[in-house]
Amino acid sequence: MIDTLLKKQVDKSQLIFFALSSSLGLAILLIVIQLFIDTRSVFNSENDLLGNQNLIIYKDLGRDNAFTDQEIKELQQQPFINKTGDFTHGTYRVLASVTLPNYTGISTEMFLEAVGDQFIDIKSIDWSWQPGDREVPIIIPKNYINLYNFGYAASTGMPQINEKIIRQIPIELKLTGSSQTKMYSAYILDASEKINSILVPESFLNHTNKTLSPNKASKISRIILDVINPSDPKLLEFLASKNYNYLSNDVQNSKLSYVLKLILSVVLAIGLLITFLSIYLVVTNINLLILKNKQTITQLHFLGYSKVQIAKVYHKIAFKILGVSIIIALLISIGCKFWIAPYLEILHVDSTLITIAYLIIISIIIFIGLAVYYRKHTNSKIQQMLRPNTSLLTTEN
Repeated sequence: MIDTLLKKQVDKSQLIFFALSSSLGLAILLIVIQLFIDTRSVFNSENDLLGNQNLIIYKDLGRDNAFTDQEIKELQQQPFINKTGDFTHGTYRVLASVTLPNYTGISTEMFLEAVGDQFIDIKSIDWSWQPGDREVPIIIPKNYINLYNFGYAASTGMPQINEKIIRQIPIELKLTGSSQTKMYSAYILDASEKINSILVPESFLNHTNKTLSPNKASKISRIILDVINPSDPKLLEFLASKNYNYLSNDVQNSKLSYVLKLILSVVLAIGLLITFLSIYLVVTNINLLILKNKQTITQLHFLGYSKVQIAKVYHKIAFKILGVSIIIALLISIGCKFWIAPYLEILHVDSTLITIAYLIIISIIIFIGLAVYYRKHTNSKIQQMLRPNTSLLTTEN
């Protein structure tokens, strides 16, 4: 009976409108969250979609193109630069030899560099070295593998390799310094998409520099900058004023990334705004229902119905609106996932079904959070309405 009395003033078409408007805002939120999850492999921790990016700078080629301590300190003081990292190079000659089964050996001169681990996009517990270790891990640029496979291997008949087996290729390093020569065993740990250099751990490079060429100083010819936006006009103007060079491709890629950041941020803001407005409309509608039924609610309370029993009717209304909204939003976001999947493949993004599990978990969390809010708000309104009015009992002196 209590449900029938209190639901007389309920306009079902109005509730459907609120449910649809809520589902629109929630769907936009879930779609943006889904895009963040699916594209996290493209925008990794060092080049995060919502994080900072890196830019490598260098001076014009010449005899003295090293950065001085004063220049590095000046870079660190700039407001648009978060931190800097030095490229340290080996002060000795490097000869690398590779022997593959059933093929003639390959030997080539190369170079070794090191940079702070926080700037490297490869995270592995094997990326370390200390004196006495048997092997040295090496990180090479990813495009080196393509150059070998489609250039050298194709023309010489050598076997092509992929990233999964490069770690199994044994490498012998012959390091010749000004004082002595040493041999080291090495292997390729991984391939980097960000840094175009042959990297070894800093501990290895510092040790071999001191051991093989103790009287030869290692100069800093390149610096990697951690910045929010490599295409920032203030940053580019500063670099131009100092005649520092950089790869234009890095800046162009950052512009695309920045635009994508902006678009996703705007869409996320719109989704939050629509969701907030729809929640506000639902709360306002419940308040109006309570006010319309003020007399009925008061009479029911006098007849012995508790505040909790009366509030449950409005809880059900709010929970139904919320449940329908989230289900519709979840279905829309899952549909968009399969619609967007072919476009994400262009970016080499693996769109897995795990994202759907994340969306379901997030939807449940949103439902619980809003349900608790609606419950508390409704209870507060009914308690306020049924609070005894003592204003008529006061007397004027």
